Order: sequence, then structure tokens, then C-alpha cells
Amino acid sequence: MQRVWILAAAALLASCSPKAKSGAEAKYDGLDEAILAWRQQIVTTDTACTAKADGCQSFEVRCKGEREIAATDQAKGVTAKLVVAMRWEGWEEVRSEYRPVSGFSEFTKVDGDWLRAATAPVNLSTCVSS
Repeated sequence: MQRVWILAAAALLASCSPKAKSGAEAKYDGLDEAILAWRQQIVTTDTACTAKADGCQSFEVRCKGEREIAATDQAKGVTAKLVVAMRWEGWEEVRSEYRPVSGFSEFTKVDGDWLRAATAPVNLSTCVSS
């Protein structure tokens, strides 16, 4: 009977262990965490967010648009590149109300790490430059 419990426990642990990611899953591994870090940076640095204790709310990623990786970028170790558009509501002191705000960033994955840079606004429905 003890052997059955040991085998059952081993099977349970095996089903819970992280599986190796492949394809698109591996390509974008860590992106969600990078976007959350960007959101946290917005909360701590944007004047609409720091205007009051709950100065920003309703954060939402509106689109993610993959970008072409040039041969020169590939030579530098770039394995993924995309634009992310996020929208949230920021507190506006003058009107004493929440107003919609958008932010745009380009995320580039180099050697397994995500780098973020500001980029020009994109259409929130298509993630294509306006």
C-alpha cells in the first residue's frame, strides 16, 4: 500500500512540475512579467498616478503587435520584438476625475531578457503605427 502512495505522489509531482516551453511559448516567455514591471513603473512615476493614493486604475493591455526582426538585430541576439499598447485611467487634478491614458512600448527579447523602450503611438485595435 505504501508503494501505491509513493507512486501516486510521484505522478502528482510530475504533473505539477514546469514543462519545457517550445515555439511561441518560449519566444514570449517572460513577457507578461516585463509588462507588469512596466505597469509598476507607470504607477510610481506618472504624475496622474502619483496625484493621489489610487491615482491610476483599470490597467489593460490593449494590443500586442509583433515586429519584424532585421538581420542586424538577429546578429545581436534579438529573438523577439513587439509593440505593446496599454491603457489605464489616470487622475486629473483640474477636473477631479479619472481620464483615459495610453502608453506604448517596444519590447525586445535579447539573450532571454526583455528590454523595453518607448515607441510612437499605435492604433489600439490593430497595434499598427498610426
